[in-house]
Amino acid sequence: MRQQDFQPGETIQMVERAMTVLDALRASGGPIGVQEIARTCELNPSTAFRILKTLEKSQWVFQLGDGSYVLGQKLGFVTERQSLNLALREVAVFVMKDLTARVGPAMNLMVRDGTEGVIIQQSRTASLVDYIPPLMSRVPLYATAGGKVLLAELPSALEEQILSALDLKPLTSHTITDRAVLRSSLRAIAEQGYAFDNRETSENGFCISVPVRDHHGSTVAALSFSGLIGITEPEELLRYLPALREASAEISQGIFDNWTW
Repeated sequence: MRQQDFQPGETIQMVERAMTVLDALRASGGPIGVQEIARTCELNPSTAFRILKTLEKSQWVFQLGDGSYVLGQKLGFVTERQSLNLALREVAVFVMKDLTARVGPAMNLMVRDGTEGVIIQQSRTASLVDYIPPLMSRVPLYATAGGKVLLAELPSALEEQILSALDLKPLTSHTITDRAVLRSSLRAIAEQGYAFDNRETSENGFCISVPVRDHHGSTVAALSFSGLIGITEPEELLRYLPALREASAEISQGIFDNWTW
């Protein structure tokens, strides 16, 4: 069609409907099901379903395990942290539960919220006590392996802003409370690609964590084996590193592989 042939008010009905669905997802602020989308957009449920499947194929929306939808990478993953966290939780839970069952230790998936870390997903062991905080706990970035992973590759100005705002309280006799020492530790973590919690949050507890990255290589979360006890030196945890990195890559691929911006 030549531009001069286009008449004012001409629209493509399906495109209009798709935009209405995207608007409904954005306005919802969280997961929303097909039936609710259909009601909100005044669509037949089968039409809403076809639109959602088309949008999902093109990565504009992301379907969660319960059948509900959130904005996908092309919209929500850029502008809506909540959508990314929901997708991370959804993809990671199966990977983490399988790895804990095969390898043994409990696992945590952590994201940064300001100057704190938030555990958004975890896998527990069969033990009555597995020495990890509850799901959705807020934990100190400076003392946890996952928190240090989340700090290690931030832009220098943002890292400095966060470090300056942290109250480096000693949680154990091993907690790093000197900002210069913490900065040096973060440089080493960025280079080696993993971090330890060497009895920094619990006198007898150890943890090892690696980054979960998007397809640009940016850290979006930290994945860890947590609550390990009976360790003499943190280097003993390196035996878990290959499995941890493999799981991190699997989570990244589950969300970001073959996706374009």
